[in-house]
Amino acid sequence: MSVNRGRTLLSLLIPASLTEETADPRIKTYKVGQVARAASIFRVDEIVVYKTPKRDDSRFISTVLRYAETPQYLRKEIFPMQGALRHIGVIPPLRIPSHTVKEEEEYREGIVTKVGTDGNAWVDVGSDSPAMLPDAKVEKGQRVTVRIYSRRPLTVELVKRSDVPLYWGYEVRIADTLHDALETDGLRIATSRLGHPLACEMLSEIKSKIRDKVSVAFGSPSKGLEQLLHDEGHKLEDHSDCVVNSIPNQGTATVRAEEAIYVTLGLLNLIRQ
Repeated sequence: MSVNRGRTLLSLLIPASLTEETADPRIKTYKVGQVARAASIFRVDEIVVYKTPKRDDSRFISTVLRYAETPQYLRKEIFPMQGALRHIGVIPPLRIPSHTVKEEEEYREGIVTKVGTDGNAWVDVGSDSPAMLPDAKVEKGQRVTVRIYSRRPLTVELVKRSDVPLYWGYEVRIADTLHDALETDGLRIATSRLGHPLACEMLSEIKSKIRDKVSVAFGSPSKGLEQLLHDEGHKLEDHSDCVVNSIPNQGTATVRAEEAIYVTLGLLNLIRQ
């Protein structure tokens, strides 16, 4: 991950079978949109979509997640018309700082529209005219994070996402297996109905273990993390630091993945700072 905002980084691990409960593409899109919204509310830095054997919607899920995270003024340039985005209108707007184009905003997301022979480039940052990016080694079509340092003429400089003092969205990547997704630095939290209730005592224990990064893994609608790892030839206890149940004594027969994500991230948000 390239993001670092002076706080604990948060990585969300979700299955490629997240959408297996329905064949309706509109509902599938809405479901992924709920995950994008939850990730943004709780300032997730990275979403890892891990592949599952019987149902692999990883490309669809990652496309919708990346589309949702992209500022509106860049979407047409970055995402050509495709089937995965046919019902994209049902996703809720994220309304994160990187999506705003107010005049006073210092940082922007942009896309390189032209690279000159003199080394200067031009970047669409959502303004009436492109911004000049002097002496930058970029390529046409590249998405960049920039800081505006002159408005007349509109001129920007490249910055890292870690330089932006605001929540600047999440990155998305695909992992070949759940095991691969859990092979990560930092504290690894697995969610399960068989886990310890995520109450005050458990939250305090987790807080004492928090390091530079926290990864939170969720199972699929049909299989929990234990079964998914077992199918891969691994044990959950060998690839997680704690197993928690964020909704003990649930009143429904099942809890949907997006519901569990909201509840779990909301509880962890209390101790994350």
